[in-house]
Amino acid sequence: MKSTEKIFNDWLEDEDTKKKNLSNITIDNYKRTVKNIGFGILNGQESIIKKLNSNFDNPNTRASFLNMIIILREYINKDTDKLIKLRNDMKKEITVLRKEKLKEAEKKLPSLEEVETELEKLDGIKYVINYLILNYGLRNKDLNLVYVDKLPEDKTENYITPMKGGFKLSINDYKTNKSYNEKVIKIKNKEFNKKFKSMKYKDGMYLISNKENKPYGISNFNNRILKNTIFDLGEGKMFKILIKNLIEKKDFEMIDNLSKTRGTDMSTIMSSYNIYNNGEK
Repeated sequence: MKSTEKIFNDWLEDEDTKKKNLSNITIDNYKRTVKNIGFGILNGQESIIKKLNSNFDNPNTRASFLNMIIILREYINKDTDKLIKLRNDMKKEITVLRKEKLKEAEKKLPSLEEVETELEKLDGIKYVINYLILNYGLRNKDLNLVYVDKLPEDKTENYITPMKGGFKLSINDYKTNKSYNEKVIKIKNKEFNKKFKSMKYKDGMYLISNKENKPYGISNFNNRILKNTIFDLGEGKMFKILIKNLIEKKDFEMIDNLSKTRGTDMSTIMSSYNIYNNGEK
């Protein structure tokens, strides 16, 4: 009888799987999930459901393991009807949990006015990071920027380059780049331009890097972004503050603009970042 890891490795090497062009991050996440399942996936569906419910209290965690099990069982042509029904039922549970978390988060988040007051006090890279998050909803990965005097023809990274009256961002390496392609953002804010110019970046310099001008690994980079955000909020919470303010003002045009600059569809923004996602607004 094949082990779960052997089934996973066979699935990973399958031509149909390769056509999906899974990212290295997704593959690593799948590997960790498979390694920690803790029971055989060839058991009966009811047995698997009992194990999932007893081993994993958090519905999001349970859903990750369940999804992996369904993928592998479908690959080896094992029945999945009861597992798929469970997954559909769990979506409702996860939605309820998300709404509860968002509502709880509202009580702890500062107002946009408080955050913008802090922004005015900042300089240097801390100002740049927070300005880009608050004005364009950029994610951590978007902020891994390299300054260039001129954009290259083959754009594989995220760039910031001078243009008439300001600076232009060319973001090519980000979470949803396969759906949105290159994101181009033009910045003509006088305060941003003044503060960015004062940092005196030269062609080829990363905005956030080690002493050898080498970009940090993902985990280290994300930690540095977190520590540089206002009140250590992180980009996710800052985006929630921004969306909360725009919903209160009913400025859905701006939310639509942020959907484009962030690279996130409106439905995801309204379900995952809207702290009013409980029917109150």
